[in-house]
Amino acid sequence: MMTERRVVDNRVFLLGLDDLYRSTMKRNEGLELLRCAREVAWSLHVKPADVPVEGYYAEDPRLTEYFRLLRALQEEPNSRVAAVEGLPAYQRLYAVMSSRLFGFPRNDDKLLPVGHDALSNALQKLAPHWTIPTLTAAAEQAARAMDDYSLVGLAARAQDPVVLAALRESVVLYAQVTLLGQAYEPPIFEWRVDEELARQANRFINAFNALFSLGMRLPAATPENAGAFSGGFNVKKIVGRCVRVGYDDTRNPVMHYHWGITHSQEGLEVEEFWAPEIWTTERYRRDRAYQPR
Repeated sequence: MMTERRVVDNRVFLLGLDDLYRSTMKRNEGLELLRCAREVAWSLHVKPADVPVEGYYAEDPRLTEYFRLLRALQEEPNSRVAAVEGLPAYQRLYAVMSSRLFGFPRNDDKLLPVGHDALSNALQKLAPHWTIPTLTAAAEQAARAMDDYSLVGLAARAQDPVVLAALRESVVLYAQVTLLGQAYEPPIFEWRVDEELARQANRFINAFNALFSLGMRLPAATPENAGAFSGGFNVKKIVGRCVRVGYDDTRNPVMHYHWGITHSQEGLEVEEFWAPEIWTTERYRRDRAYQPR
């Protein structure tokens, strides 16, 4: 009898590894991770996302539920972490999402990170000129430069686009999706700050720089430095901040007057409220600011 000889080359090995990963991951997701996602979503009053179900997650109702719950949680801002960071379920999800199995974790001000792998790196580097050959080559270079041993990183090292596509599909729920054109063409900043405001701001800036001369210096408020203040575009960082701005000690008990920053369909808003105790930002974010509206 002749013995059949099967060569396990790079492609066979990686596709076999992928098959093992998928079968094992499905069990983990359909049981343990689904329970975690349900608990975190319930705690935050988050409903499953109404999105197309990608990858193998359409094969089973439990996997579909997990996919949609995680997609919804991935869209929540990281300012909601305070409400769930003590939950073992959230800690477990965060540990999974932060694993080097999926690349290097990128948070981007979200409740849960996503994996930035070699293909993500290549997509960002080459945008908007994406082709299979150039991305395959760039992903291979990135995998080595980044020391990326994720599933996608391994596929990238093989320089095989078939394997790269197959294995990226397996981690579709955990990998960073790159927006074409994102951050590749530097934005043009138009300065529209009132002159008087800028003049007063420079007084503050000069005083700060004089007081903390050994640290990082604040840039001057000038049109040339407009881009240095671009952090102001990220309004997510301020949602949920709460401050006591006054109190009334003629009442019994003493009542404290607060302003809290909320976000509705109309945009950012300030909510005023009285309370017999001082509310902190942490409490406001946990108990009030992020309830569904």
